[in-house]
Amino acid sequence: MHRIKILISFLIYYQSGIGQNLSANSTGSFTFTPQPPLNRPPVEVFYHIPEGNIATMPILMSFHGAARDGATHRDYWVNMANSNGFMVFAPQFSNANYPGLGDNYIMSNIFEDGDNPSPETFNDQNEWTCSILDPLFEYIKTDISGTQLSYSAWGHSAGAQFLHRLFMYLPNSNINVAVCSNAGWYTVPEESVNYPYGILNSQLPQSDLISSFSNNIIIHLGQDDTVPSTDPGGPRDNTVLNNQQGLHRLERGQYFFNTSQTVAGNLGVDFNWEKHEVPNVGHDGQLMANDALQYLMPFLLSTPEFDSNTLSIFPNPTNTGVVTITSNKSDVMNVQVFDILGKQVKNETLTNNTLSVSDLKSGIYIVKITQNNASTTKRLVIR
Repeated sequence: MHRIKILISFLIYYQSGIGQNLSANSTGSFTFTPQPPLNRPPVEVFYHIPEGNIATMPILMSFHGAARDGATHRDYWVNMANSNGFMVFAPQFSNANYPGLGDNYIMSNIFEDGDNPSPETFNDQNEWTCSILDPLFEYIKTDISGTQLSYSAWGHSAGAQFLHRLFMYLPNSNINVAVCSNAGWYTVPEESVNYPYGILNSQLPQSDLISSFSNNIIIHLGQDDTVPSTDPGGPRDNTVLNNQQGLHRLERGQYFFNTSQTVAGNLGVDFNWEKHEVPNVGHDGQLMANDALQYLMPFLLSTPEFDSNTLSIFPNPTNTGVVTITSNKSDVMNVQVFDILGKQVKNETLTNNTLSVSDLKSGIYIVKITQNNASTTKRLVIR
């Protein structure tokens, strides 16, 4: 009987750790079971992988909202992934395995009861939901024999809440950039406000907060996401939150960013966060994903071997119809230009460092420059 128990335990461990045989040009899902010392339930991970070399292909993780619909949040990115050559993985934190949307998902099980924090109910890091993401990334890399050093992340609504708290409590994760779209409310770095709305009693070390300020985080807000908390479909509604952060998602996002920037300034530390507002868009996951691509593209298209500081595009912004691209490399330069939806609009090999853009409309573009199999990106504004 003892030998049978050992065999069963081995099979369970083996099944949870066995590769999925992920391959190019495939769409599906698999179950990821976190291994000890992590103490978190399994998650189903929905994925899409376009054609290409998956061993080097960039990875984007997409995080769902309150509907817990991983497949939908994968599908938001399928066309953009196909056009731009990156993989999408969307973990689904099901109600069955992660009951209680607030505590187990958006507040990441950092406390047993996030609305009533105490030192006694502060969970070990191995019990935080956000702690499974880097192991999931390593699991995917092992399956595809990948060489990726980091991954990008996007979350909408509850997924954006999950992401911004991840960066505060795990500022040294392998995420290279996170776009947090239309979060319902935030953990604002205010020491006078109790967790989860501020950081009083949060057990968050100031060193981690400072480290989080140096990360690449985009607070991404739809300018029409203004349904008040007092209306159906609005964000969480209570007096403390409403008085602190405002009544709707746009106002709360603005408050979170502005307050965080002020706190970083008062501490005299780097603040690398950005805030971008999307006109004429409300609480719409697909439209926010479409707009988020422009902030993810520099990380999804670059390779670590290329030092972007050695490259320049000028004039930028431009209305001259021609730009000059220079780098410290002597190799032939391949230049691809993408619009903000990820559609490639130019693909040229330059020998004289000049690129004609006279045929492009006014707007924001991502320019990918490849030399000697290394790539980097720059934003180009055409007026």
